[in-house]
Amino acid sequence: MNKLTDWIKRHQIIAFFVITFAITWGLGFSYSAFYKGQILMAPLVFVATCGPALAGIIISIISNTQPKQGTRKAFWIAFFIAWVVAALVCIAGLTVLDHVALSPVLIGFTFVTVVPVAFVIGATHSRIPAVKRYLATLLRLRGVWGWALLALVLFPAALLLSVLQSGLLGRQPTAVHQFQETGLALIGLVTVKFFYQFFFFNATGEETGWRGFALPRLQARISPLVASLIIALFWINWHWFLWQAEGNPIFSWQYWIVQYALHIPASVIIGWSYNRSKGSILVAGIAHAAANPADGFLNLDLTVFPLTLAFVALVLILVDRMWKKLSSDHPAVYQTPGINEKNVELSQQ
Repeated sequence: MNKLTDWIKRHQIIAFFVITFAITWGLGFSYSAFYKGQILMAPLVFVATCGPALAGIIISIISNTQPKQGTRKAFWIAFFIAWVVAALVCIAGLTVLDHVALSPVLIGFTFVTVVPVAFVIGATHSRIPAVKRYLATLLRLRGVWGWALLALVLFPAALLLSVLQSGLLGRQPTAVHQFQETGLALIGLVTVKFFYQFFFFNATGEETGWRGFALPRLQARISPLVASLIIALFWINWHWFLWQAEGNPIFSWQYWIVQYALHIPASVIIGWSYNRSKGSILVAGIAHAAANPADGFLNLDLTVFPLTLAFVALVLILVDRMWKKLSSDHPAVYQTPGINEKNVELSQQ
């Protein structure tokens, strides 16, 4: 066991990808079962989809070098609040978006199902310093309001641009659903979709791992551009069982070309948002969550939209010179425990 923990401490990036896929793919059977109507598999689906976040937490616990601090009270308060909020968001998503009938059984089962998400959020107040430090920016808006707002509109702006381009080419996207809502009602619908995506699981399950854990460690060695491309390769393939359960043609090479064309520039854009906000998981999560509501509402032009994302990513790469390695004291670069920790903490306050 000591040899294993020592290996994990020395090879945190490799360990992260191994543990992430072990959790998500190890529970991959739950996706198909759930989509076939076995609702009791939902808790396992939630654990599986929180794989990146849980991997980051596990490695942080193993790599921690400091004694526990504080009391358990802070964790349990954060967990309870997150538990209630996540359950309410999940119920709103199921009833408003999926038109599931509200019932006592649904409410009770939802509170059980969202426990993994509540645990990840609660861990922001962990007694283990390495875990708390790792997840600190998941809930912190102070100092990143502007970047959060930019992250909120970045992907929708790219979407709007692609829609305009599709219109000029006579290739308008079509609606997936015909909504009767207009005005404030439609805004409310989009808001529910956004928060649903944010909690399940763009910020809590995914970005806490991909950008919050893996990206800063990669950027300690390589440039943001190369790091974002590496993460994209793992991020795309991580979705295998989910996409299979959704009925997507995962054995079609055309399908994977489209996914790579979408996710590679998206990884660069989200990585840029994370770096620009000085390593904010929250900002990365907002950017990710803002990208998905449109996918739920529109059948996008899968030729124009990837090209638009690629154009946006290229602009960010050139403007920020993302091929250049960040300085070792950058807040979005992992700091070896005991080295410059005080500077990192001060930069995040």
